[in-house]
Amino acid sequence: MELFARTSYLSSEPIGMRLPLRYWIAGFFFMELVWTFVGGAVTYLSMEGTRDFPWSSASWTMYLNQHVNFLVLFAAVAFFAHAVVRIPLRRYVTDAPQFRWKLFWFAALVWLVGIGIATVVTIAIEPQAVMVNTTDRLWDRLLLMTLALVFTPIQCIAEELLFRTTLWRMLGPRLPRTWVVGAISGIVFTIAHLSNAEVQSTSSNLPILLYYFLSGVLFMEMTRIHRGTEAAFGAHIANNLFLVLVVNYSGSSLPSDPWLIQQAPVIWLDLMVLVVCSQIIIRYGNSSRLQ
Repeated sequence: MELFARTSYLSSEPIGMRLPLRYWIAGFFFMELVWTFVGGAVTYLSMEGTRDFPWSSASWTMYLNQHVNFLVLFAAVAFFAHAVVRIPLRRYVTDAPQFRWKLFWFAALVWLVGIGIATVVTIAIEPQAVMVNTTDRLWDRLLLMTLALVFTPIQCIAEELLFRTTLWRMLGPRLPRTWVVGAISGIVFTIAHLSNAEVQSTSSNLPILLYYFLSGVLFMEMTRIHRGTEAAFGAHIANNLFLVLVVNYSGSSLPSDPWLIQQAPVIWLDLMVLVVCSQIIIRYGNSSRLQ
């Protein structure tokens, strides 16, 4: 009886079958276009609104200007779920009866431990690779950290809703080969990040593109296995908050003012963290204690 109580929600009709495929595809492109044009307009207005102030060049201002567009993406996905699919956003996110906070925090903790160990290994291999990021504008840094605690989760959740939840709902019930859904997510996620500074600033960008592709594949697998996006939310938020608040690297696409700065990302180590932590979350996230 207890097992039935934990898994009965998996038998409900797939949400993806409530709309014809062409509606899902149109909805996906609608959200992308709204994010591109309306989000771009909001970013422009934010930049214009802060341009003539003394704090226009502060780290928190640049962070805010880059992240304000994710409010538009989040609103677009919420509108699509409510007005087109006609379900609450919570139901859109997961097949579970409630949002699984334990699964969310489990994924976040696994990711923080993994990326923390990778940072320690980097320092052990090359002590000069990670330096203390000194500043004479402490209040600017503290303000950025405060904004990051609000906007970074919004950014990560909005991206996961578009690139994982929507593609999972759209394609999962229709494609019997689950790896195809992951591959599509990986390709779309990689294309969306082609303009990132890490990709544009190096001539050998294949490992970085591989990182984005595998992120899309593995985060989709988390979503598919757990029948919801809670784990992907937790892992993505933990990764980006660590970069913004603790240690980032020169030339990062995430503008921040962390306490530590790294000369460059150690891509092979990042790939190891991605694969190992994702596998732990996929394998052990279905524990009854996390449901």
